[in-house]
This record gives sequence, C-alpha cells and structure tokens, in this order.
Amino acid sequence: MDKLEKTVLKTIDRHKMIKEGCTVIAAVSGGFDSVCMLSALLRLKRLRKFTLCVAHLNHSFRHDSDDDEKYVIDLCEKWGIKIYTKKMNVEKYASLNKISFETAGRNVRYEFLNSLTGSIPNSVIATGHNANDNAESIIMHLLRGCGLGGLTGIKAVRGNIIRPLIEVKRSDIERYCEKNQLLPRTDYTNFDDIYTRNDIRLNVMPHIAKRGGVEAIIKTSNLLSVDEDFLCKHTKLVFKSYVAVNKNTLTIKISDFNLLHLSIKRRLLKYILQKSDKEIGLVHIDSIISIAQKNYGGKRVPLPGGSFAAVEKGNLIIVTKGAYI
Repeated sequence: MDKLEKTVLKTIDRHKMIKEGCTVIAAVSGGFDSVCMLSALLRLKRLRKFTLCVAHLNHSFRHDSDDDEKYVIDLCEKWGIKIYTKKMNVEKYASLNKISFETAGRNVRYEFLNSLTGSIPNSVIATGHNANDNAESIIMHLLRGCGLGGLTGIKAVRGNIIRPLIEVKRSDIERYCEKNQLLPRTDYTNFDDIYTRNDIRLNVMPHIAKRGGVEAIIKTSNLLSVDEDFLCKHTKLVFKSYVAVNKNTLTIKISDFNLLHLSIKRRLLKYILQKSDKEIGLVHIDSIISIAQKNYGGKRVPLPGGSFAAVEKGNLIIVTKGAYI
C-alpha cells in the first residue's frame, strides 16, 4: 500500500468517516486532488467494505469544461465506477442570484451532491480538500477576522461530508498522481489571483511553506479544535440549564445570564440565533449582551430576519422567526 493511501486510511479510521456497507459519493472535478482521492478510495474500498461512485458537475465556465467531464467519464469507465454527471451554467446562476462565482459554484455543487445523497441510501460525500486547503482557509479566516471556530479550519467530517485527504499535503498528492500516471486535468483558473483563495495560495502560502508553515498551522488548528469542541459542548449544557424554550420564544433570567463569562454569553447567543438567521453577526450579539447588562425593562434589539431580543421583568427574551423546536 502506498504511503499516501496509508495516511488516507488512518484519516478515515481516526474520524470514523466510512461505515461498512455505505456508499461513498466521490466529488471528482478531474483535478489532482479529486483524482488522487478517487484512486486512493478505489484501492481502499475492499479493506473497509464500502461502495464507491462518482459525481461530476460541469460548471460550463471554462472553454474546456466539457473536456474535463469527458476525462472523468472515461476514467470511471476505465476503473469500473458508476458516475453521475450534471451540467450547469454557474456564471449565469451567479449573475441571477447576485452572488460571487465562487459562492455560486459551491452552492450548485452541494445542491447536486446533496440531491444524490437523498436518492442513494446510506451514502456520504467525499471531497478532495487537503492539508494545504485547510491551511489556506485558516489564513483566509484570520485575515477577515474570526473567532476560535474560524481557526479550527476545514472539518474532516461535517454532516454527510467527509474529507479523506485532509491530512495529506498538496505536494504528496502531486507525487502520487505522477507515480501512478493518473494525468489529472489542470484548471487554469486556479492560477488567477483575482480570487481571494487563489491570491493566498499563490502569493502568501509559498512564503509560509518555506518555513514549514503548513504543518505549524495545521498543528495549531488541531490544538484549537479540542478547545472549540469543549466550549461548544459546555455551551449546550448552559443552554439546557438556563434557557426555557416555548415554540419560538426563548427565556433566560438576566441574573443568570450576566454571571456568565463573555465568551459563553456570545457562544450561547450564537447557538440560539444560528437557527434563526445566518446574517446574525457579532454586532447583534454584543447589542443583546449590552441590554442585558443594563437590565432596563422594555429595551429591545431588532435582529435580521424578523427576530428580536428584549428585556422584560428580569428576563432576557429572544423571539426567533418560526418555531425554534
């Protein structure tokens, strides 16, 4: 077994990514990461007894997008793997929805992949994110300003999505593809640094990598992930202990809330409001904390999406849009 495949197998087992008898839907673009992942999974599927199939989304963005699709189809035919394909004009989708091309591509891709998990029982989605992608994401979050959660990077497992290559460096992926003569397709838009991630990958990460920065960033991320996991679990315990839920109204005694550490206050409010609206930001959360500290009856904080928080009779009341439970 190849060294990279051993690393992938350890990652799969450590994070309990694949249950025996399940179907792994490999998202394959035709590039180095996804082709490497597909090859490794194909060689490992007998060891962990899972079924493997492929999903390919043709973004219709580059002039050679159809060639990418043909490459993946031919590869699957050669390796005897079932493939599902879909063609979308992502550029048009981005324009119609007034979002960036990157966001549109991600939305369309996961809509397609989730539609497959909905029709294929006991299935998970495997994506080709690697250790370098993880480090780049952490740098992106850091430059935008983020909390502890943003510094934990790309999760190895998130819901029904698994990332078997998350502990493999890009240089090892390239060597694996060369060694096994896989000849992946090259997406030349990856060399256009007008996109934020490409800018970081092309112009920032090489300097960091010279000093062993990728490994150091991932090590830090892994350490922070443990702390983040503890704080998330503690926040849920606080929620169960202090928050009363009645349909779309949540109530907590001001005296209890004000005794909490600021970190837990913010996490508790984020935990409550994330189910209400994704546009909730730190400014909204800190405004709620402020009215609770002042404890003036009748004070109210309007929130995106029609939710609001208010102080009433010694209680902090949060009313969400729609039923909370």
